[in-house]
Amino acid sequence: MSWKKSILGDLCTIVKGKTGIQKAIPGEFPLVVTAEERKSHHEYQFDDEAVIIPLVSGTGHGHASIKRLHLQTGKFALGTILCAVIPKDKSVLNAEYLFHFLTLNKDKELVERMKGMANVTLPIKEIAKIEIPLPSLGDQIKFVEKYKLLEKENDKIDNNFTNQLDLIKQLRQAFLREAMQGKLVKSSNITETGQQLLEKIKAEKEKLVTEKKIKKEKELPKIKDDEIPFEIPEHWAWCRLGEISNIQRGSSPRPKGDSRFFAKDETEYNWITISDITTYTKENILSKTKEYLTEIGTKHSRFVDINEFIIAVSGSTTGKCCLTGIDGYIYDGLAVVKQINKSLPSQFLMNYMTYLYAHINNSKSGASFPNINTDFLNNLLYPLPPLHEQEQIVSKLKELMTFCDDLEKSIKVSQDYNIILLQQVLREALQPKENVKTISVGSKKIENPLKTILGGHIINLNNTTDFGRVKFQKLLFLTEYICKIDFDSNYVKKVAGPYDDSLIKNIEADFNRMRFFNVIQDKTDRKRVRYTALPAANELENLFLENFSDESVKINSTILKFRPLNWGECELIATLYAVWNNRIIKNEPITDELLYSDFMEWDQQKKKYHSVFHKWLFWMKEERIIPDGWGKYIEKPNSN
Repeated sequence: MSWKKSILGDLCTIVKGKTGIQKAIPGEFPLVVTAEERKSHHEYQFDDEAVIIPLVSGTGHGHASIKRLHLQTGKFALGTILCAVIPKDKSVLNAEYLFHFLTLNKDKELVERMKGMANVTLPIKEIAKIEIPLPSLGDQIKFVEKYKLLEKENDKIDNNFTNQLDLIKQLRQAFLREAMQGKLVKSSNITETGQQLLEKIKAEKEKLVTEKKIKKEKELPKIKDDEIPFEIPEHWAWCRLGEISNIQRGSSPRPKGDSRFFAKDETEYNWITISDITTYTKENILSKTKEYLTEIGTKHSRFVDINEFIIAVSGSTTGKCCLTGIDGYIYDGLAVVKQINKSLPSQFLMNYMTYLYAHINNSKSGASFPNINTDFLNNLLYPLPPLHEQEQIVSKLKELMTFCDDLEKSIKVSQDYNIILLQQVLREALQPKENVKTISVGSKKIENPLKTILGGHIINLNNTTDFGRVKFQKLLFLTEYICKIDFDSNYVKKVAGPYDDSLIKNIEADFNRMRFFNVIQDKTDRKRVRYTALPAANELENLFLENFSDESVKINSTILKFRPLNWGECELIATLYAVWNNRIIKNEPITDELLYSDFMEWDQQKKKYHSVFHKWLFWMKEERIIPDGWGKYIEKPNSN
């Protein structure tokens, strides 16, 4: 079966817009512009169904790009930098089908046809040259319906990823809360209390005032019981931030050429602004360097050393903070909190102020220019552990935040990959379908290849350092049962969960023979197998889309849920899914306690999951990974 291809100029009328966007007179008709939101106009140019294409680059001079197309129906006006592509015969070409085709192939069919070096534009005559696949009108409408269905499913998956990212934010805050309440690490060797450390710091500060190295500040009020926000260990101490630090607000710089100042000696300095806060790291700092007056220009400004704490104290970024990656002067709108005792880890202060971000941001005042002042910062309550405990907390939090970073990265990768897969599925839907019984790679063929293609796709999506045969087996089982893909598998009860030895051996043999993956025994662990991609593995994604186009969204949403999990967690979930499904098949009662009992009876080694069983049962319910009795009953292998 094949679909003919047709030239867009033969199928459509292509008309440039007539309404100058800046000169538009608001009215009752939509005015289509390059932005997502429509404007309005008092007159209309078209009364039809049309695909709207921008004729100018969406990212400025010298760069070809198109951000979006529009589908517009009815009476509407059109900006002069866009054109309307209108099917001539609605029984031959559906406008919505054309819109989705051009959107999916935007870069190849539109952006690559743009012309010009400085002013990059898309000529209408180039649009007219585009070839499009032209199935029957019924198939076009089926594609549009499939697109809407897939888009709806994709939105669900994307919402799931968004929820996971929100949970990681909550997890970070929970780690910070536990740390600041003294619950994250337990100190068994208390040689100095927080109160003793506080007295030492106060003495150091008094000495600096006496030596006139810092200014004497007004005495801070004593802490009242009703001010204390949470409990801390007895050997810690509550204090005010101003008691243990010297807080200075930045000031505006005095640039070279300022008519108020005259000096011969001029040089460059680093100036740090509020905009640097979001990108401030020790490794990569957006530093601001300009020429300023050496003496007068810096006289009243605040200087920060490397690895000192600064915080935004005005505007929408109030409460954002970082440790400095360079030394230099800070602008107004920032404050530096200089700890009196230089041996205290700056990162502990950073962690605490990060924990308080919402409180600080919500505490700003001022109608025209919201901000917090140094009095607010000086009076801020601060939990003070002993020095060695601060160091322990910083170390533990670094480990936990790295864990969160890795989870977040994995979810974002899955999120991006999901979008790519959706686009691939839709592009594949634009191709005529063939019933594939055999695949060929080079001169080699596989008969009935679906299980091998699905297995290869699972590996491509999950082949991280933790991935091996156990996780592969469990994901193959879960994908088959959740997505109802009948390979006539015969899973049995094995130590690590449901297992079909024949299925795995056949798939791995195909991997080697078709040069998809090398199946390699781990030299350090004879029970562990790794899969190393070979050149033909690149062909698996197209094969997957050709053979699983109808099920691809559900398969991918299932697989991507397990991508962040390790092999042990996948083993637990696969086993729990199997015992749960077994009870449904036999129409037996189901409770959490019965599932736990069945799970523990599966094999004596399942005892290692005792403490986390209910956590993952809850996770399955939250993720809607709930069996419905599909598939074969899984029992112990025949001893014969």
